[in-house]
Amino acid sequence: MIASNTTIPDPVAWYSSHAAALAPTYEAIDPAKGYAWLAELMPTAPALVLDVGAGTGRDAAWLTQLGHDVIAVEPSAAMRTEGEKRHSAHGLRWVADRLPALPSVHRLGLAFDLILLSAVWQHVAPGERERAMRKLLALLRPGGVLVLTLRHGPAEAERAMHPVSLAEVEHLARRHGALVACVADLPDQMGRAEISWTGVALRLPDDGTGALPLLRHVILNDAKSATYKLGLLRALCRAADNQAGMAEAPDEDAVVLPLGLIALNWLRLYLPPGRSEAAADARQCRGRWAGIRRRRLPRHSGGPRSPP
Repeated sequence: MIASNTTIPDPVAWYSSHAAALAPTYEAIDPAKGYAWLAELMPTAPALVLDVGAGTGRDAAWLTQLGHDVIAVEPSAAMRTEGEKRHSAHGLRWVADRLPALPSVHRLGLAFDLILLSAVWQHVAPGERERAMRKLLALLRPGGVLVLTLRHGPAEAERAMHPVSLAEVEHLARRHGALVACVADLPDQMGRAEISWTGVALRLPDDGTGALPLLRHVILNDAKSATYKLGLLRALCRAADNQAGMAEAPDEDAVVLPLGLIALNWLRLYLPPGRSEAAADARQCRGRWAGIRRRRLPRHSGGPRSPP
């Protein structure tokens, strides 16, 4: 077997080395014309907008002129420099970050009305798209819109472009609870006959109450008979509220809690009040339970125990 020395090129490096040449071409495109297909889905100003892969800031600057607050995300330092030089008067906030994780953006703790990925998705490797979609949708407010433009046609190998399809985007959207709000066939704004685009707008459903607060309210306060799954969720919520310091984050996608802590919260919720001796033992064992991996939990009557 012959070992392959082929390495996957970094698209950010390509854009950095070509930033000065690309900037005039990109800036010559009218974003109002390019996003005309999206007119009915644009949020009312002022809205909070995230432009991922903002390039020279052309679209982001146009959005600020419409009255929106825009955060421009661009991983290439050279492209950010071009953008800051050309659009310094527009009040853009630039962030150095990249897909699939967008860690710097998530640390801002913001929820956006509109997220744009113009000519970006083809640079996300297929194996990273599931995570990228999840991270992007997690940044949307309920009712918010995520917009992607999908590039079809040949590309230079050094630009690290991957095949894209509408079917894949629709599949990922469904997996993460988003709805396809609009699809449009678009011409290439630079006039290249061999290149075409598909515009896709995804909307995060909004039931008018805010999904997470509603779920948390149901988990903690619903008076109906509890299943074991609901009991586990309640125990997790108690840990989040009262013992957050015991949580560990081995990476950005996971939080680890001691199983003994969850069992202790479960007992506090469901152990019948008459079994005071067992309850006292549970309190005394609190410090030792952090290392327990598995423990048989007592059966319960179906609902949280009554307060003493």
